[in-house]
Amino acid sequence: MIGNGGRRHQEPEDGHRGWVAPTPADRQEAAADRAMAEAERAVASGTATDDQRARVARMGHARTHEQRRSVFRDG
Repeated sequence: MIGNGGRRHQEPEDGHRGWVAPTPADRQEAAADRAMAEAERAVASGTATDDQRARVARMGHARTHEQRRSVFRDG
């Protein structure tokens, strides 16, 4: 179902083709983004640690990049 602005109701805000995640505001956010990407690659390749798997699983419930980063950092 299409809602306001042509977006599907179940679609995350950053789920649009061509949308770019915000640039990290500081070194800690940049480090968290790199760690998130590393953890997601490790999960996909089957080499993730228990901590990486748990953090990536928790990120699955977040909707925006900022929310995923926050959930990952709070892990």
